[in-house]
Amino acid sequence: MLPLSEAECILAAECVDEFSLNHNIRNPRPFECIYRSHDFPETRMVLRIRTSAQDFALKIDTESPTTGRLQKEFGVLTALSVHFDQHEASRVVRPYYLSPSQTFFVSEFIDRPTAADLIHNSRDDDQIARIYRRAGAWLHDLHRFQPAKEYGFRPRWMTDGIRDLTQSVPNHILSESQPMLAALEKAAHYLKGIPETQVFSHGDFHSQNLIVGQGEMIALDFTEAREKLAVYDIVDFLKSDIFRDAHSAEVDRSGILKINKDMFFRRYRHPVHMEILDFCIRGRLLKDWLSLWQLDHDCSAYEEDRRQRLCDRLRLAFLHP
Repeated sequence: MLPLSEAECILAAECVDEFSLNHNIRNPRPFECIYRSHDFPETRMVLRIRTSAQDFALKIDTESPTTGRLQKEFGVLTALSVHFDQHEASRVVRPYYLSPSQTFFVSEFIDRPTAADLIHNSRDDDQIARIYRRAGAWLHDLHRFQPAKEYGFRPRWMTDGIRDLTQSVPNHILSESQPMLAALEKAAHYLKGIPETQVFSHGDFHSQNLIVGQGEMIALDFTEAREKLAVYDIVDFLKSDIFRDAHSAEVDRSGILKINKDMFFRRYRHPVHMEILDFCIRGRLLKDWLSLWQLDHDCSAYEEDRRQRLCDRLRLAFLHP
């Protein structure tokens, strides 16, 4: 449980009371804060509400009445709940209540591991391969929510962002990253303008936002949902593969384990330009690695491990032409 200030406790209690009154919940058990935004710790948090019937997740954003952030996400969850009714093994967390103030909304709380929990910790490679297959199936179903469009690939934003990050890293990291960036810029010139699939996307489809249920996969956190290239959702999920130990022969040119990438595409069947996908995965891994080497950034123990894993995968990825 994460600590709350006195003012936050008062706000949280008011939110819980409002929801309890609206849903006729009597004597809810004490709530607990289970998440606080790293980037917006003063304004965004999630509570767990326990009741005798079921548990709920109460998501607070004190700036949402101005930004409309939670109202938009609640609307997306409501629409997607209907969309996923036709899919037996894929769904989203069920939305229950949006406060008239738009300061918070409530959805179901599912006490199951996320895909990240298993990818980071399981010793069973076959289990992880199945997680990637099921994740691919879930994303395939999401990307059917709206008709797909074609959009010319624009890689410049990624290479420019990577180049900016190289301006503030230690010299040895700059030296190692320069050939990688050069290879990406060469590929970007070739791939620019190639038609790729644009769909309604999750927008933040990392492995912590996918819950592994019993026979189903359940997604959450749709605050970044919008139309974008389908490949970016795929990259967001596949990049979690760096936390799996690997021999060099098992890793393909994107830096991802061949087996997990192959399993993902067993069930994800929308058209994907694989060279664009590999370019984007390489670029994202390089960007993440350089971000953790910024001179003004102090790494936690977790980030130091992630930084080394990113380095190991990048070295393998850029061995390939």
